[in-house]
Amino acid sequence: MNLLPSIDFVVRLALFLVISIILSADLAQAHDMKIASVDAGKVFSHWDYTIGFEDKVENLKKSLVAKNKERIQTIQNLIERQQKLSKQYQKAEGDMTVEQKAKMDQSYKNLGREIKALEQDRLDYFKQEQLKLAELEKQTSRFILKRINDFIKVFAKQQDYDMVVELAGETTANLPFFLHLDGAVDITDTIIMQLNQSAHPQSHQ
Repeated sequence: MNLLPSIDFVVRLALFLVISIILSADLAQAHDMKIASVDAGKVFSHWDYTIGFEDKVENLKKSLVAKNKERIQTIQNLIERQQKLSKQYQKAEGDMTVEQKAKMDQSYKNLGREIKALEQDRLDYFKQEQLKLAELEKQTSRFILKRINDFIKVFAKQQDYDMVVELAGETTANLPFFLHLDGAVDITDTIIMQLNQSAHPQSHQ
């Protein structure tokens, strides 16, 4: 699973932080500002909570695959029963009474209906569970990104940084949003350490 934040998010984060500084009254000259940089993608992938969530989702996906295989095997067993019944019918057709033929024919049709119903149920269940997993990943990714953003804001205020820029975002030309930040302090590892030392957040899950 890939939970890394999207390019759109990191660009929006960087723009938000920059615009917030630009709109502040009595802005100091850029060379006098205390600037920090952070790689939100690295924080995202090195936070224990995120790693644990990725493991959880991976296990859920494996469980879903296993359940799907079990259902397929059940359906395959019924198909084999139906095929066996068809062979029995063809082999003994000449020696069976009308009632016996009708009974075997009804059994064959019943198996067919059961196979069709089970297959439709399998497809519906698999699709529903995949959608639930996708939504879980989407919502939890947003929750994690907000948590990281909140931590960065608190840390920046505590350390009196005038600006924190996100370095992982790219422009439409596929270049880093910030090509050069002279004197900026990289606080990525500090944020990761603080997140890992904090209590695991209670998400919406």
